[in-house]
Parts: sequence; C-alpha cells; structure tokens
Amino acid sequence: MEVKIKMSIRKLVAKNFKGIAEHLEFDLAPLTIFLGQNSSGKSSCLHALAALAQTVKLGDGSRALVLDDEYAQVHLGRFIEIVHTKSYKDPMELGVWVGDHVLRKPVASKDGKVTHEKLADGSVSASYTFKSTIKTQEISVSRAVIVWASKELIIEKSGELYTVSSNQNNEKYRATLTGNFFFQLEWMVDPTEEFFDAYLMLRNAQDLIAKELRATLYLGPFRISPNRRYAYRGAAPNEVGAQGESAVSLLVSEHLRSKKRDHALQICTWLDTLGLAKGVSVSRVGKSDLFDVDITLQDGIELPIADLGYGISQILPVLVQCSFAAKGSTLLFEQPELHLHPAAGAKLMHIFSDVIKKKVTILAETHSPDLIREIFAMLRDKTISLNDVIIYDVCRTGGKSVYKKLEIYEEDGAFEIDHPWGKGLS
Repeated sequence: MEVKIKMSIRKLVAKNFKGIAEHLEFDLAPLTIFLGQNSSGKSSCLHALAALAQTVKLGDGSRALVLDDEYAQVHLGRFIEIVHTKSYKDPMELGVWVGDHVLRKPVASKDGKVTHEKLADGSVSASYTFKSTIKTQEISVSRAVIVWASKELIIEKSGELYTVSSNQNNEKYRATLTGNFFFQLEWMVDPTEEFFDAYLMLRNAQDLIAKELRATLYLGPFRISPNRRYAYRGAAPNEVGAQGESAVSLLVSEHLRSKKRDHALQICTWLDTLGLAKGVSVSRVGKSDLFDVDITLQDGIELPIADLGYGISQILPVLVQCSFAAKGSTLLFEQPELHLHPAAGAKLMHIFSDVIKKKVTILAETHSPDLIREIFAMLRDKTISLNDVIIYDVCRTGGKSVYKKLEIYEEDGAFEIDHPWGKGLS
C-alpha cells in the first residue's frame, strides 16, 4: 500500500521577483526539482522562499523584508536588484501555501463550559505585496491576502494605516504592522463576533506561516572549504548555515551530548550509499575546544577531511542538514551534487527519498541529467511514487524565466518526460 507523504509548504507564490515576471503559483511535492541551464532562473524559486524565511528568522520588526545583511543566508542585495522590472514603481509579490489545518474558536455555553466550534478547515495561504521607495529604499508591505479555506482577509495600506476587509461580511477593520510582514487587528470599542472571527483567523494563519518559514533551511551552492581542525564554543546550532559553516558544529554537539550518535551513524550509512566513504568521526584534541574530523574511505584508510578531495567536504553539509532536519522542515538546496562524481550525485536521490519519508520537504535546483535519470529508476523500482516528485524545466526566454511542470508518464515500463533531452533520460 502506498503511503502518502504529508508536507507542510505546498505552494510557492511569486511575482516580479528576479527571473519571475508574472504571478506564478508553484505546486510543490515532497521532492521538487528545478532543472535547467545556467542562469535560467532555477534559483529564483529557492531564493523567494529563503527571503521570506530569513525575514522571519532575522527580522527585528524594522524591515518588512530582509534581503541582505551580515546575517542573511541569501544575499540578494537591494530591492531594485531583485525586482524583475528593475523599477521602484512596480511592486513585488511573495507568498506560500501551507498544509490543511483546522481553525477552531472557543464558544462559551450557558453552563460556563467552553467548547470549540470549527471556524475554517483547509489549506492556509498568505501572499504579500512589497514596495520600495527610491529615496530611502525602505521596503514596505502594501497589500496582503490571507486565505483559510474559503475565508479571505485582504489587508491594504492607505497612507500610514492598513484596512482589513473580509469576504464573509461587509465589515472593515484597521490593522497595524507589528513586525516584518505580520499584522495585528486593532481592538474595537465594541468588537463584533465577525471581528473576533477575523482576529482569530489572522492570528492563527500568521502563526502557521511563521512556523513553517522558521523551519525552512537553506544551503547554498558555495560551501566552505574543509579545515584542518575545528573550534567548538559550546553552542548547538539548529542548521548547517548557508555555506555549511555549522555542519561540523552539529556533529561535535552530538558527539559531546549523545552516546548513541544516531545522526553520525546515519551520515556514515549515506556516505557508503554514495560510494564515497565508510564513515566519519569526530575527536577532541586533548582537553582543548578543537576537534578533528576524519573520514574512513572505502578501503578502510582513515584521513583528515582536509586531506581529501572537495567532494566529501561539499556533500557533508547536505547530509548533515538532511539528518538533523526536524519533522516538518523544508530544505532548500542549490546544486546539492556539487563536486560529486555523476554516479554519486545520482545516488543522492536515494538519500532524498529517505529524508522525505521523515515528513521533510526538499526543494533542489540542478543542471544534472544524472539526478533525473535516477529519479526515473526509482519510480520504476517503486522506491518513490509519482506523488512524491515534481520536476520543473526552467528556461530563459524573452528576458524572463519560464517554468514548465514536466509531465512524467510511464511507457513500456520506463518513465519518460516531455523534455528536449528525449527518451535518452529514461
């Protein structure tokens, strides 16, 4: 029996962002691959989601959207550099859809007992329209649309105030921007039941969106070079970082805090799956805060990670991120197969298959046909199902990126896609 893999972020919404010109809604699967040539616009989708995520994580409330600072994971520059039209006059839209949830409101009965009545049931979406000024280059939210099932709240800026309207009634409310792109309905003197419903919906929807974005973890294509030794200061990070700079710290933290070291063992298994090594070990240098990282190769020889080729050091952050990712996380990978032999890069898809079964979503961009061939082999062997994967073909034409969801079909026992590469992929 096929097990349906649940996922959190189900759609990405973007307009006028980098290579994305018109309003697009990208359906996401547990494993979503963006495939295309260099500079085609594959990274635009990952960067759109990463921009929202880093805004929630790093924003102090003074900026509606975090594009660039010393702590940003994705350094996108200024608004004028990411807006597709290259005009301050034109707004930009970003948003997400998350999985089905039930919104309930408390209802007090005559006997004083509180019951909970269903207010909305279904998927939750939030899209935000951002504008920037030429003079101050300050980015602001000009419009937001929050939808929960059939209930919709539209928040629009008028001067310094925000007006909230609902599709459920004719009432309008005022709202304030409390931090980044999140809103708070202003308390009315005599709030109506409809106001409380809107208040509850807005608060819960934004909490859900924030939760999913905080669990969105980005790893870029440029990962740090391996060190001879690693310093550990006692802090346990929750992700590897945009350049994989905290990958070893996660391994060291587990080494010091756990005797089982399940993550290290899992990573050893994955390295073997890739045909790269038999194991990875972390050892303390005396009583110092320095640690060595050694790799046991397929022939049993153990060497410092700094004495090996770049392949292992570049894939290690990917494996660490996959292993340490909590249930419900969304992982963003740019060129995860970087510096790997094509055979090893293809086998990476088997690891991703293991990861999505833990209810972790993966979005990756690549220009490797070997990864796609391996996905077809996995479909044929029923390692993954058609519901588990979406592949977007990305090309650049007419000054903008064009995204085509590829149709995957089975023919004569082999899986194919409608793609210029043709049947040679299967």
